[in-house]
Amino acid sequence: MEEWFVWLARLMFVGIFAMGLGMLYRAWSVGVRKDLRYVADWRGRPMQDGARWAGAVTGINGAGGAGLLAVGLLVLALGLPFALWTGLAAFIIWSYYFALRVVAHRARGTGSMA
Repeated sequence: MEEWFVWLARLMFVGIFAMGLGMLYRAWSVGVRKDLRYVADWRGRPMQDGARWAGAVTGINGAGGAGLLAVGLLVLALGLPFALWTGLAAFIIWSYYFALRVVAHRARGTGSMA
């Protein structure tokens, strides 16, 4: 493999842990500390009636963070192939994104997803 590609793969691998820990921090902040600043969509815009949607946002962030950390730990423990762990990480990140979009859409209560 090309040397730049190996470094890119390493950077992506470290990014899995950073994103996973960030998601778990948001879940902990909303779920335990009741900090409603983190009840927000993907872009960080706060949702209307944040207390109502705090549970859903906590669950989405907790599941996404735990999933990404699990993928990272499986790579270390089992040596998952590159195509498998990148595919799993992408699936988790896209699922996280769309789940937050659905919750933000329902919180807004409008007909548009923009």
